[in-house]
Amino acid sequence: MAKVVLKDVCKTYPGGFTAVRSANLEIADREFVVLVGPSGCGKSTTLRMIAGLEEISSGTITIGDRVVNDVPPKDRDIAMVFQNYALYPHMSVFENMAFGLKLRGFPREEIKSRVDDAARILGITDLLERKPKALSGGQRQRVAVGRAIVRKPAAFLFDEPLSNLDAKLRVDMRVELNKLHQRLATTMIYVTHDQVEAMTLADRIVIMNKGDIQQVAEPLALYDQPVNMYVAGFIGSPPMNFLKGTLERAAAGVVFTDGGTVRVGVPSAAASRVEKYIGKPITLGLRPEMICDNESARDWKDAAVLKAKIDVVESLGDQKVVYFSTPKNAFIGKLEAHVPAPIGHELEVAFNCAKIHLFDADTQENLTCTAPKYEAPDLSHLPQPAAATA
Repeated sequence: MAKVVLKDVCKTYPGGFTAVRSANLEIADREFVVLVGPSGCGKSTTLRMIAGLEEISSGTITIGDRVVNDVPPKDRDIAMVFQNYALYPHMSVFENMAFGLKLRGFPREEIKSRVDDAARILGITDLLERKPKALSGGQRQRVAVGRAIVRKPAAFLFDEPLSNLDAKLRVDMRVELNKLHQRLATTMIYVTHDQVEAMTLADRIVIMNKGDIQQVAEPLALYDQPVNMYVAGFIGSPPMNFLKGTLERAAAGVVFTDGGTVRVGVPSAAASRVEKYIGKPITLGLRPEMICDNESARDWKDAAVLKAKIDVVESLGDQKVVYFSTPKNAFIGKLEAHVPAPIGHELEVAFNCAKIHLFDADTQENLTCTAPKYEAPDLSHLPQPAAATA
């Protein structure tokens, strides 16, 4: 079991490209943390630095209470599961899972006990004598995870382990990984570009972009309180709507307007935070779930009603995803399956005013966000190593 801490960790490659900029992150013992972001955002580089597969350019990484900057990967007490299963084709499942323990000189009885325990946990006991070519993709991934489990590490690192699986297997394996974390109660750090994986697996999510950590929070907190437009647009499917406009003062308080048909009242709690933006460009954010037909919005205490043209309808069975347009903006809403939505016609839709977000047009900061800012961890009690070289 181990806490993993990154303090001002940076990775710059020869030539000047910086993959990770001053990453600060504290992962608690037994926590499941997911690093998520698009390709090239620095998430895999961060994971590889924790594993010791990439040297850090500056900063400090600790596992447990030990600074591991100069500790080789084999001595960091971690186990890593890669996107590629990397199983030895000439070895059986048992031999693949036992191979690392044999190299470390474990006794035969201990190896058999550990492999049998891991196989039972993963439900692959009946596969131990098979070769990898006789396994499905999901079974091979289970073997790769089992190879990590037998080591009984302080922390597991997963680098996009499900990306080679088909859609149904990905869902099945997400459930299995969740169960595995509950059984093992071990620190797990997981990298993915899939926000659904992140939301369903994580105790906390780390959202990265262009080498920077944008926000660290629990899944629901990220959904409800994104700190900026990048996070707001990345989390949620379909993504949050962004409407450009201005704020103006009205008899009922502060109102967002796009200069056309969209006029949305700003809740009083948020109005005080955006007073200085009255008359200036601003972006309104609202999730598709908070836009529906007027008839279905009766339970909303405060709704802005307007007419919008229906451009596209995507049927999901129990719901419809509808793409609307107005003279000044376009946005996405969600309707119940029974609500008529003929393409090309106008529909009276409602915006849930209580759920709006307002973003600075220049900095893209969420002006209505009340989530506390993530602070860098304190490692002053640990001996600090000399700066590493790139």
